[in-house]
Amino acid sequence: MREQLTESDVKKIEEEIQHRKHVIRKEAIEAVKEARAQGDLSENFEYHAAKKYKNQNESRIRYLER
Repeated sequence: MREQLTESDVKKIEEEIQHRKHVIRKEAIEAVKEARAQGDLSENFEYHAAKKYKNQNESRIRYLER
């Protein structure tokens, strides 16, 4: 059984979505670009970590938007 969301809950969710879209997404994309510039991607831990962070953020956005 799902609980009803209050106006406050909805506002917090909307704020988190906006923050993730406008702040975290930009940071994650920049981190991927910087890591990609380091060269060989197959053994580049920073690249894989940045991609994982970016994908987790996108997943959270999709989850919150439903």
